[in-house]
Amino acid sequence: MQNGLDQRNTWKNLLIWISALGGGFLLSFLGFGLLWSGISWAVQMILALLFFTASSYGLSRWSQGALVPEILLVTGALPLGLLMMQFRDTSGSHLLPVLVVLSWLLGIAAGYFWGKWSQTAQTAEARVSQDNVSS
Repeated sequence: MQNGLDQRNTWKNLLIWISALGGGFLLSFLGFGLLWSGISWAVQMILALLFFTASSYGLSRWSQGALVPEILLVTGALPLGLLMMQFRDTSGSHLLPVLVVLSWLLGIAAGYFWGKWSQTAQTAEARVSQDNVSS
């Protein structure tokens, strides 16, 4: 019985890791597409922050707050993020592409901590309700 549970956890972890790597690459590809389409830098940063926060939150909740999926999300976004930082904005500076990629990292960190916080709050709420029932 324990062997079946271990195998299911292994497959679940593998699926989480593949989703994190693929999600990071796909979201960075989306960010690269937003850059290529000419959307303003502020809108790109806001959209990237929202998309990366949502995916990081989902991965954090799905993996019960494990840090490995978030690292893999960063790893998936890293190749296109490094390429994107090579571009220049209209004034010839690298600042805005670097800020967009930093918004990706900020979104990943925010989603991770939001997921971890909400999971901790949910377990604390469950303990309180279980204590109320047992009293």
